[in-house]
Amino acid sequence: MHTFAVSTRILRRAAMAGAFLGLVPFVPQPEALAQGPAFQSPGLPKRSTVGQTTRFSNEFNPAFGFVIDTIADWLDRDDGAGETDDGFDIKVRLLEFNAAGYLDPNAWGYVVFVSDELEAPEVEEAAIELTGFAERTSLKVGQFFVDFGKQMQQHVEELRTVERPLALRTLLGDELGGAGAQLDWWTPLGDATPLRASLGVFGTLVSGHEHGEEEEEGIVAEAPELKALDELSFTARVTALTEVGDSQNLQFGVSGRFIPEFTFEDEESGVESSGLSNTVFGADLTWGWADSTGNRNATVGLEWLTLTGDVAAEIDDPLNPTALIVNDDDASGYFVFADYGFNLRNNVGVQYSAVELPEEGGTDASEIEAYWTHSFTEYRRLRLGVSQLDVDGGAEDLRVYLQFTAYLGSHSHGLNW
Repeated sequence: MHTFAVSTRILRRAAMAGAFLGLVPFVPQPEALAQGPAFQSPGLPKRSTVGQTTRFSNEFNPAFGFVIDTIADWLDRDDGAGETDDGFDIKVRLLEFNAAGYLDPNAWGYVVFVSDELEAPEVEEAAIELTGFAERTSLKVGQFFVDFGKQMQQHVEELRTVERPLALRTLLGDELGGAGAQLDWWTPLGDATPLRASLGVFGTLVSGHEHGEEEEEGIVAEAPELKALDELSFTARVTALTEVGDSQNLQFGVSGRFIPEFTFEDEESGVESSGLSNTVFGADLTWGWADSTGNRNATVGLEWLTLTGDVAAEIDDPLNPTALIVNDDDASGYFVFADYGFNLRNNVGVQYSAVELPEEGGTDASEIEAYWTHSFTEYRRLRLGVSQLDVDGGAEDLRVYLQFTAYLGSHSHGLNW
């Protein structure tokens, strides 16, 4: 009898609860955060844990993409000291993952992970571009490639040639990026000419270029870990693009990269020289043409650079190093190229670059490269090329390569013109 009474009370309360719950959908309720915490601790920032989504959908849909860049090449190398080597190699040169999307109507962000030769991936770029605070003005913050010329902003798989021109690799580095902020501003000059200017400030822009024959025994450039305001690095660029006739355009730009404080250090002996600085100036000119159908096109360009200041260093005594001898000098270089597109699928081109080598006390080096590029689609590209590198009185490299690049999904980078 007692058990029956308890069961009756339980059933009666369950029926009342069911009747109350049936009214819940008709009573205004605070929005529940799917996948979110049950409560928020007082004093902490209040932010939705679902991001740019609703409770049961994924409206925030960033674009994802992959790039696979493979190289098969034959190299004939002479180091200039009697040692020669030649042979074939096949490798996955680069595997890239990128993601990009709008964070809100006034902010666009992107991140790029890169694995060189299938090594552990590293963050190459991670930046946010803000566009909503001033007319014709944007601010980029994060880590990104510098705004210098027209090719240093691009990732290696986007280049016309298999590598950056010799002058850029020597005076700026294989790739040059840093963590900082960049302000971009543009204005129209008449109806046919936009002008753009940028100013960037970075913690460091030391490229990490080795100044010795062996990486583990080389002299490297390093920036101070903690910096005063006058030790920050800067970039600047001004460029204008104008129409020349109905089917041609011409672009001219000037760029600068300024490092006010860095140190040369010999990694083997630990000998170093600090309080150094250098600057790179550049000027570029590019002409482009396309026929009325847009199928045939041609591009001709040149870029000149000069590195001035503390450009290189060497140890005073190879057997017993006690100090570094710093080369305070100038080193200049340039490259010119011509590219012709027979149609939307096939391009041929040639590029020549020459530069003074800072490490060799003004020794000249040159590189010439010719290539044919076939695009099966906009997502698959095959390039056949040959390049010749010559150092006066030194090394000679002959390279024949076949490059295949595939794009999967979106391919978005923060790129300025």
